[in-house]
Amino acid sequence: MSVPFDLTCWYLNARRIVEITGVIPVLPPDARDPQSVQTAQFAQLKNAVIAWMKANGPTPLEVLLAEGKLAPGAIFTHHSNFFFSGLSKVWEARRKGNAVKPATAYSKLEDGRIEFAFHDEHLTSNSSWHELAGQQRKFVLGVVTDIQGGAIKCAPYVIANIVQPHFPLQGDGGPWYNHLEVHVSEIDSFDKTQAAQDRLTKASLSRLKDVPEVDIKTAFAEIINEPMVPKDWGGEASDLFSSRVALDGKRISTAFLFKGPAKFRPMTPADLGKNGDQIGRLFSEPADLLILQHCHEVTSAVRKQMRAYAQQMGNPRRFCIIDGYDTLRVLKAYGKCGFSVEDPVGSVIS
Repeated sequence: MSVPFDLTCWYLNARRIVEITGVIPVLPPDARDPQSVQTAQFAQLKNAVIAWMKANGPTPLEVLLAEGKLAPGAIFTHHSNFFFSGLSKVWEARRKGNAVKPATAYSKLEDGRIEFAFHDEHLTSNSSWHELAGQQRKFVLGVVTDIQGGAIKCAPYVIANIVQPHFPLQGDGGPWYNHLEVHVSEIDSFDKTQAAQDRLTKASLSRLKDVPEVDIKTAFAEIINEPMVPKDWGGEASDLFSSRVALDGKRISTAFLFKGPAKFRPMTPADLGKNGDQIGRLFSEPADLLILQHCHEVTSAVRKQMRAYAQQMGNPRRFCIIDGYDTLRVLKAYGKCGFSVEDPVGSVIS
């Protein structure tokens, strides 16, 4: 089941939304004052764009970059920190009756940035002047207009916060607050790791260097009571698929990707197939929770890709990254692969 979502929109370009959705707002027959007319229009446009995203699944920007599909004309989503500037000058220019230059925003990427200008006539409320100023985490639906070196220029359709349905908080709400990431100790099936908080160092990871990937996969299968442990083969989308994992008190279909100690170093996208395509294959599984396990550290570039694939608005899903430190905690908490509850994982090595 996809993670439900709603939007609190601070910017809506009505013309562009009508173009992609084909929905033209119908105003209430008894609407008289401009404020109620505008509110009704914004509500219909917001619902239209949410329905369009669920049906069409626009590709996240990081996924377009990873798959080499970014090009002018591509419609994308991006949910990250943005740096907004210029609205205060717009306000002052409007007050003085001077010519107005549009405000601007950008978001940093791994290699470059995405940037755009936006016009104040598309702001949805007085609060937008505050919400779109300074550094803010926002969701953007837009279209790529140009690519100049590391600068990706675009035009925004929507700038919003992602919220839980029926809970219109101003900041990102519910599981979206952490970009749909769940930590291993928050998963009911691995709750014993909450008590396994030994002090670990990089040296502690050496305990995993000689533990075969198949042993770790078997250990995780035993912990979740999954009797079917498939043998590895080159074309699999995941290494283990199960409906026996529990999250938030309910069973949830889960796909695991295990990366054993063969490449015993911090994981980068290059360790996950060509352009990180193993992440894309993992998210092609019909699972509602996607778990990536590694025997060493996991770099921020990998986490950004996992976030991007998880936040595909046509089918947003939860994900978990279990790095070497959390792998040690899991194995120790459940007495697997030669570890035991009494084994002081951190202090023995550090």
